[in-house]
Amino acid sequence: MAEKKQVMDVRPNKDGISKQESNEQQRNWSENLWDRKSKDSLANYDPTRAHLNFEVTKGGKVQPIDKSKSIDERMKDILNSRGIKNPNARAKARRKQRILAQMIFGGSRGRMLELAFGEQNVNLNKGADNSKLTRAKDIETWAAKVYGFVARKFGEENIVSFYVHLDETNPHCHCTVLPIDEMNHRISWTSVFGKNPMEEKATFTRLHNELYEEVNSHWGLERGSNKAETGARHRSTEEYKRDLINQVQELESTREGLQRQIRRAEIKLKGLSTMIANLQIRKEKINEEIGLIAQQLGEDGQDKEQLANRMEELRKQMEDIDLKMADKQRMLDETESELSNAKTELEKLKRAHGEMSKSIGDDIDRRAEIVHSNINATYYKMVASSMEPLLPTLNAEQHEILDKSGFFDLRNNSQHIINCALLLAINYISQATTYAESCGGGGSGNMSGWGRDKDDDDERWWMRCILQASAMVRPAGRKIKRSR
Repeated sequence: MAEKKQVMDVRPNKDGISKQESNEQQRNWSENLWDRKSKDSLANYDPTRAHLNFEVTKGGKVQPIDKSKSIDERMKDILNSRGIKNPNARAKARRKQRILAQMIFGGSRGRMLELAFGEQNVNLNKGADNSKLTRAKDIETWAAKVYGFVARKFGEENIVSFYVHLDETNPHCHCTVLPIDEMNHRISWTSVFGKNPMEEKATFTRLHNELYEEVNSHWGLERGSNKAETGARHRSTEEYKRDLINQVQELESTREGLQRQIRRAEIKLKGLSTMIANLQIRKEKINEEIGLIAQQLGEDGQDKEQLANRMEELRKQMEDIDLKMADKQRMLDETESELSNAKTELEKLKRAHGEMSKSIGDDIDRRAEIVHSNINATYYKMVASSMEPLLPTLNAEQHEILDKSGFFDLRNNSQHIINCALLLAINYISQATTYAESCGGGGSGNMSGWGRDKDDDDERWWMRCILQASAMVRPAGRKIKRSR
């Protein structure tokens, strides 16, 4: 018998919910975007089931998803109505705080499909027509129970949104919660989830246990393993719409983000150390001058009042330096802690990435073929688009314009660009660089930070890969000035 495990994933959020992420959770998409999403071979959205999605609101009421306000607008309304400030909205905020908890609730696919559709036959093949399906009452009742669980644990007034998606491979809930310290009337992740990793781990373990005891034990979902206990990394939306190769891509992106964080922390440490050293030098010079003045005060013929005034001035400077040094030392300690934590996380990710890469095996070839077909389609669309305006009346001047637009790169070097773009799309950056150089290209230059942005849809991602690949396989020394 297949496992029937519960899923609960809780992630902190410092940046708020972007418009694109809000639109995805609310399915606030145009017909054109729906069409692109449904055709994306790496996604699993089924537009014929989209009408079955719903949200749970105050009192556990089940209703169609209200798209009139974004999640960010809902959050602001809650904070304004309660007179609570967003600490990250301050102009002088030095470090962003964790202002939201993004939660996902679900379970093993078979059991979740039973809850959502009962005994109805669901065709999970891409392009299938499931428009005749109806939503089972069980999924509504279960979701309302989970909503009630969140309301009891975190306060119903702090639930920003609670959406249930039945149009993906595995039905699941997205819940956004404000971590409010009710006693002090402010946003505080540490007050709600714990002041340190050990307390957080205990909180998540307790929530996992209580979710099972209070809700999922009555719905045939067993207590799953939580990441605080196992070190495993639950996937959020990616769990329901991406396969192994996309998990590797996400880990790679996260790893690069940690590497950037480590580099920034190391630069900051160096700067702070230099500041402290300079302050220490200044302090020593002041001490020398104070010693000299003290000696002069004991000598005849000196202006004692002037020396006393100078002594007082130097003592104030010394106090100011001591305060600055204490502040810089505090910042240094915080940065060292941040750097140590980032390095620890990086090592964990490297191990996870290695294990996951091994598990993919030969499957990467099949996934690469899927990516390749998408890149091919986008590539030829870009070629046609770049030549269409000038093709009918091509002359010398227009030939130069096409050259600057990158048309001839795309036309004359198509296979190399496609192959290089494929490697970029599956995040094989070093291999893409080596390949580009083997084709006579100038290589990648600075590829730090390369990866899929959170706001990239699929077509934009393919285009970015193609444009980057075009630049990489271009012969070294040949640069194109692109028209703006």
